[in-house]
Amino acid sequence: MKREDMIELMKEARQAGAADVKMVDVTKVKRGVWPRMKCQFGCPQYGKSLCCPSYTPELAQMNEFLNEYSLGILVKHTMPIKLEECRDWQEFDIRLTNGLLDILLKVEKAAMMKNYYKAFALKAGRCGLCKVCNLKHCIHPESARPSLEACGIDVFALARDNGFDTHVLTGPVKEVSVYGMVLVE
Repeated sequence: MKREDMIELMKEARQAGAADVKMVDVTKVKRGVWPRMKCQFGCPQYGKSLCCPSYTPELAQMNEFLNEYSLGILVKHTMPIKLEECRDWQEFDIRLTNGLLDILLKVEKAAMMKNYYKAFALKAGRCGLCKVCNLKHCIHPESARPSLEACGIDVFALARDNGFDTHVLTGPVKEVSVYGMVLVE
């Protein structure tokens, strides 16, 4: 990939609302079985979205997929949160992750327009495009993307290994950040 193209794509992410952006060596992204296990045993959305396990491809196929890429653009999306929004966490989470998805899809499209036709966006967390997922047929195939966790990616390590200070949120919180990555080849 041309350096100037990567710089332009990172600028596109910032203009779309990213709090921060980093170039990622996808070959060094930490992966494992445990992120998918946390989906199955710990996430109330497990089995309720086509973008998450058990509907996403198995880890072997996800690993083959990720091995086809060497570069990525890591996007951090941040939103302030007010105390009253904490009472309806699901609604806030959907706004947060859909905001991230919007940024990622803009970068994915910009990469494709630069002839990086393999560009593909992944985001942390569940899909929030529909209130209830149509498990027989996705009604947003142009926008729906599998989660980083469904791909077996350790999102905390991905963020930390690329210079972001990320940790489990506790106590009073003034803002929430979520991460996504556009694979570019």
